[in-house]
Amino acid sequence: MFIIRVVSERTEKKGTKTPMFRRILKQALPTMIAFTMSGMYSVVDGLFVGKAAGDTGLAAINIAWPIPAVITALGIGIGTGGSVLYSNMMGKGDGDGCRRMFNTTVSFLVLAGILLSVLLFAVRDPLLRIFGAEGDVMEQAQQYTGIIIAGGVLQVCGTGITPLLRNMNLSFAAMISMVTGFAVNIAVNYYLMFPLGMGIRGAAFGTVTAQLVVLAISVLVLARAYREKVRPALERRLAAGICRSGITAFGVSLAPTVALIFTNWQCLRYGGNAAVACYAVISYIVFPVQYLLTGIGDGVQPLLSYYNGAGRPVELGQVKRIARIGAGVLGAVTMAAVLICTPYIARWFGLSNEAAVFFGTGMRISALAFLVTGFAKFNLSYLNAVLRARLAVILTFAESLVVSPVYLFLLPAFTGMTGIWISLPATAVTMLVIYGMISRKEMSYSYEKKG
Repeated sequence: MFIIRVVSERTEKKGTKTPMFRRILKQALPTMIAFTMSGMYSVVDGLFVGKAAGDTGLAAINIAWPIPAVITALGIGIGTGGSVLYSNMMGKGDGDGCRRMFNTTVSFLVLAGILLSVLLFAVRDPLLRIFGAEGDVMEQAQQYTGIIIAGGVLQVCGTGITPLLRNMNLSFAAMISMVTGFAVNIAVNYYLMFPLGMGIRGAAFGTVTAQLVVLAISVLVLARAYREKVRPALERRLAAGICRSGITAFGVSLAPTVALIFTNWQCLRYGGNAAVACYAVISYIVFPVQYLLTGIGDGVQPLLSYYNGAGRPVELGQVKRIARIGAGVLGAVTMAAVLICTPYIARWFGLSNEAAVFFGTGMRISALAFLVTGFAKFNLSYLNAVLRARLAVILTFAESLVVSPVYLFLLPAFTGMTGIWISLPATAVTMLVIYGMISRKEMSYSYEKKG
């Protein structure tokens, strides 16, 4: 079995309990940092691409972004689905189930990564045309995605192993792997794009190399923590459970990308490539912040899953309250920081004067969404943790396929480019209202059942 503690609660003794806040901080902080580092890969790519390839490169990488995003989302979905079920099994004391779930999750990640890479190679060019790529933008998007897809299995496995590390009480190791990968990404990007002059291809190679480093460190950590031989196994029943439990995390990860596709279409319509380049930079700020705020819910997910599986509603409620307070505070802080830095960001990314005209208004309006995003992301993590995946899936896809597109296509018809920027905070507020309309009994199904 695993020679580790899954959550610190397992080994608590009477009179030595760790305060809940410290438990949450210990569990969530490394995850939040790891998630933020994952989002920062795109920021690094954008900074270097903006300097090396200008508006065309920024537009290309933004239009092509759904392809690497779906690769990342698949890894997050499988890894999170497996880790949620793992924690619930551990809470019930099912050691054999934990072992089988671990083996199935790892096998699922490898197989899914290979199949997705083959599929994306087959449909890449038609997808890029659908996304709006043409001319020079199309050429650079092809260069970037060809390398990213080739390393797709590394990214699926790297992002998928992170939730497993987290649920095996190895959150700090997961953070270290992501921070190291981030540093490698910076170094490789700079060397390939400037001394070697590889342009946008250098950014792609940097991302793949960084993912290789993350995966290598994670595998080494798991090899030391796991005392049994990993046996490739894909149990159909467990794999189906992973899909059901992980589809929410998959949807949450992919939802911003669906909005990105629609937003790129509208930017091309109302402002051309300059507007797309502007939105690319806004995305480089918004996405890491969303990852950071998502990290609160995902960081406490092992505790939520454990307490739910163990039938401990009081502790479950404590985790919920503290996490929601943290989401509110962090959302306000990040919004303030972005508003202060907005005058300087366009210059950092090398935006043209034409693109910079759009940026100031777009960034300030988009940042307002941070006030409520954390609450919405936590609600989804909570529903998934207590095995209310169906409701979480409905809400996730309602946001990405209904609410966001309605605002993106309705508001610009009246206010032009400003409507595109308003759509992000409008979507976030609408989803928060929807959550508020859901009954307490529905949202707390497992809590009340255990109580």
